[in-house]
Amino acid sequence: MKREVIGRGTWIDKIASTIISREKEIGRPLKLVSVESGLGASGFPHIGSLGDAVRAHGVSLAIKNLGYDSKLIAYSDDLDGLRKIPTGLPDWLVDYIGKPVSNIPDPIGQCHDSYGSHMSSLLLEALDRLGINYEFLNAAKVYGNGMLTNQIDMILSNVLNLGNKIEEIVGQSKYIELLPYFPICESCGRLYVAHGEKYIREERKVSYICNGTKLGNSDVKGCGYTGEVPISVGKGKLAWKVEFAARWSALGIRFEAYGKDIMDSVRVNDWVSDVILNYAHPLHVKYEMFLDMGGKKISKSIG
Repeated sequence: MKREVIGRGTWIDKIASTIISREKEIGRPLKLVSVESGLGASGFPHIGSLGDAVRAHGVSLAIKNLGYDSKLIAYSDDLDGLRKIPTGLPDWLVDYIGKPVSNIPDPIGQCHDSYGSHMSSLLLEALDRLGINYEFLNAAKVYGNGMLTNQIDMILSNVLNLGNKIEEIVGQSKYIELLPYFPICESCGRLYVAHGEKYIREERKVSYICNGTKLGNSDVKGCGYTGEVPISVGKGKLAWKVEFAARWSALGIRFEAYGKDIMDSVRVNDWVSDVILNYAHPLHVKYEMFLDMGGKKISKSIG
């Protein structure tokens, strides 16, 4: 029996076909089928970072080959806080531990607006050299322009249900008590040290206290400041356990691959997207990690 050959007969063509079939079943419009690749901006990109973007590009090309318009969104999480100093970067960065990398000066030649911008550019330049077309979005602007405001509101308005579900799915109980949202302390400018205490829905603000946290092996002290931040202007960010879902919904993402190291986060985000945001989560494929010669996962802090 002769098998039907989809597109060029590759696994990427099969995925593209599955995406289109699934979207038709869901009933979503197919005018534009967007795929996403996330760029970590807190450290040096490596072969795994490039591999994720190349795979997403391949899926986008295969979707186009099936007769549908598609684009790759390269999303830089430059609101991520600096947890440790990557190998080879200056020691003065210790003063910026916990601060969003979009708010840290460029430590490599002062040729970009920020630490986050420079790290993002390293991977974007590689994509450009490979001739990969993409639309670049970064967290500082996406949050700052209010693109995720409705999604943040829906998530923070369902925190009790969400906290219980996270514990059920992955066994993590901290979000039963804590909001899955990290304000940027208005006094010390750090992320993660300020803990959201309450969501004031009628004002769309999060009240918080800056009382410290642990980042890696380091204790980062809070400054004790208490305040409120609006969710619409980029003065905080969602936790990973829920942020992917907010992006998928706001940006209309239909496909995103993930490494097995974040599988638990993806499972929670799928539920958040489906149940809380009423947006059917994108199709995924899971891939293995790139390992160094010692058999360890390659780290962005080393590159």
